[in-house]
Amino acid sequence: MKKINDLLDKKSNIIFTVFLLMQPILDIFISLFNHHNISSIIIFIIKVIFLLYVIYYLLFIRKEKIKYLVLIFLYSIMFMLVNYFSKANGNLFFEIKALVKVVYFPILLLFVLDVIKNKKMGIKSLVIITCLYLSLIIIPDLLNIGFDSYLYDKQGIIGLFYSANVVGNIISILMPIVVLSLLKNKKIIYLVLFLAIYFYVLLMMGTKAPLLTAIIIVVYYFILLIINLLKNKKYAGFVLLILSIVIVTILLIKILPLTSFYKNMVIHADNMEVNNIKDLLSFKKFDDYIFSGRLSFLSDSVEVYKDSSFMQKLFGIGYVVDGNILKTSEMDYFVILIHHGILGFIILYYNYFKVIFLLFKKYFKAFKKNFTNYEVSSLMIAVITSILNALLAGHCLDVPSVSVFVATIIAISYKIIVKKE
Repeated sequence: MKKINDLLDKKSNIIFTVFLLMQPILDIFISLFNHHNISSIIIFIIKVIFLLYVIYYLLFIRKEKIKYLVLIFLYSIMFMLVNYFSKANGNLFFEIKALVKVVYFPILLLFVLDVIKNKKMGIKSLVIITCLYLSLIIIPDLLNIGFDSYLYDKQGIIGLFYSANVVGNIISILMPIVVLSLLKNKKIIYLVLFLAIYFYVLLMMGTKAPLLTAIIIVVYYFILLIINLLKNKKYAGFVLLILSIVIVTILLIKILPLTSFYKNMVIHADNMEVNNIKDLLSFKKFDDYIFSGRLSFLSDSVEVYKDSSFMQKLFGIGYVVDGNILKTSEMDYFVILIHHGILGFIILYYNYFKVIFLLFKKYFKAFKKNFTNYEVSSLMIAVITSILNALLAGHCLDVPSVSVFVATIIAISYKIIVKKE
């Protein structure tokens, strides 16, 4: 047994890298199964098996964070018991499946922090994965074999995948890592090509949140480039950059009306009878147009939470109410707080928030130096993107396909920025 444990410990970074590289393929299988009304439980089982390996690694190989893992386990038991005894016509299987997806991230984060802390892990695999996702969206679309982002009304392409929000979250979180890699290796032509493909994909997918975070990322890089060019007195480069911004802006103005994103905004505005900005002053129209109804769903969840028992307020109301699956706001932090209760929120996200706090503390402690450092700032902008996506769009921390990349980005950032090993 010791030999097996030593081997698993020695190869843990390779095992994890292989699992990362499997994600686009697993997502394709989920998409194919869903489009053909076939249960994707086999993919869920594969991810659960990896989670069991992670738990085994932490408990019996590294023997670290045992108390925290036990705490998560005890919370999970209480969550199931409270939901089982509080509901006359619940759905325990659905609640357990949702619970597994939620605990996946905090447990995986412990694992990745440990693996990356003790072993060298580069960002090359993340660059490859990003390119795979982009290729598996564009190529199927060009061959006319891809799926649509929406089943009706709105427009958009999603390649061989199923959820535009999930894939949008993944590529927007990983985007700064690719930019960092290309900047470090001075592959400027490849960088321009990558950005063109990246924005083409986001604009043609038709979703809002990933595009918003992408714009924030690009604005940050432009500011950083301008500062570095002026600081190093590269005035010719500065003029070229400004000229490039003007040209790109003009092109975007011309191209934007042809994109799925723009067409969806027009379709949505027509459906809601939004003719000008003043129409958005109505809470309902603002929520529907900007947040796709998430704030209304959040309000409904809050009402259910208010009417729940004391134990449910502590351990969560779950996802099934009166025999029906409750529509969540999809905004991850609120979903966990309401559906997993106050104790669930604290226990599940304690380590996550602690690491995030240390990252920001270290970053802002030497802000001027860190801001102009491409590696440090690229990692931080990736972390910030994951936070924004989790807050605004959701499907980030409670979806294993996405949360595995969030955990990886945070762990790499923690090692480079906080530990500096």
